[in-house]
Amino acid sequence: MKKILFFLVPIVFILISCKDTKSTETVTSPNGTFTLQLSNLPALDDSLVLAAWILDDAGKIIHKFGKLSYPLGSTSFVGSFPLTLSDFQANTKNQFVCISIEDRDSTLNDTTSSNVFLLISKIRTNEAQLSVVPKNPVGIAFGSDFDDQKYLGDDTSAAVPPSFKTAKGLYTVFSPTDSNANPNSGIWFLNYKSAGTYETGLRLPELPSGWTYKGWVKVNGKYLSIGEFKLAVGNDGQNPFVGVNAMPAYPGEDFLQNAPSGFTFPLDLAGQEVIITVEPNGFNGYNKSKPFPLILLKGIIPSPVSNTTSPSLENNFSNFPSGSAVYKINLY
Repeated sequence: MKKILFFLVPIVFILISCKDTKSTETVTSPNGTFTLQLSNLPALDDSLVLAAWILDDAGKIIHKFGKLSYPLGSTSFVGSFPLTLSDFQANTKNQFVCISIEDRDSTLNDTTSSNVFLLISKIRTNEAQLSVVPKNPVGIAFGSDFDDQKYLGDDTSAAVPPSFKTAKGLYTVFSPTDSNANPNSGIWFLNYKSAGTYETGLRLPELPSGWTYKGWVKVNGKYLSIGEFKLAVGNDGQNPFVGVNAMPAYPGEDFLQNAPSGFTFPLDLAGQEVIITVEPNGFNGYNKSKPFPLILLKGIIPSPVSNTTSPSLENNFSNFPSGSAVYKINLY
């Protein structure tokens, strides 16, 4: 299977058909209604919008419902779209109901989506009953491929790679890039064993193209980026605040110099909040100076804080998006 689709939470997809048993007339293409009910959606800024589609497993668009219209800042959506039975049945094998993130000002056509999917569920159709159910939600809930879950880490002992539901992480507060002269001013996603000896601190599902992880600290109500990363080992993509010494080979940041407006460095992180978000890429208008509202892991840094122990982060999967998709037709 081609690795082209990404999904956070499977949509429950149901078909309801109504039949008048007194009639023998056959209607080949009756009108139908496709209804979405979504909750825990990320509160998008005014540059982004959600859109609904039916796609096949090659990424081809089978049906475009269009952009979902609801108030900015809302975290839920309920709406219905017309969909005839013939449109629904067309090439139904290996198709998916998809909710994508799109540029709000973009014009959606019938052949191209952003391919940045927030929600997805496979359609499985029994020709006799026309029943539709998702494919094993637990088995396909996360990863870049429906049959090959991958993960971000080096723990190969586990039989099943992690999903967002089982993701976990550790962090250590210390400042290795100034020889720990300001130990409360740095945070690194690693498991501290001893001075200079570290292990992987994150165990997360691998993200496909279009998505990245990003670390943040919230200091006195304001967010500072720790940096974007795809791997648990190796530095993240941005390190503008570190000192002159070598960085550990893990995502993290020392907040020592080049302080943005409103912050004073070296920064004292004791008692502040740390989070890891799942963020979309490739949207020019999206404000990347604040967290995208899909928080996967979070924690409050202890005060006082130890610089040689590694606290764990809380999994926030229970607040990720979910929803249902119902297709209802009146056969007679």
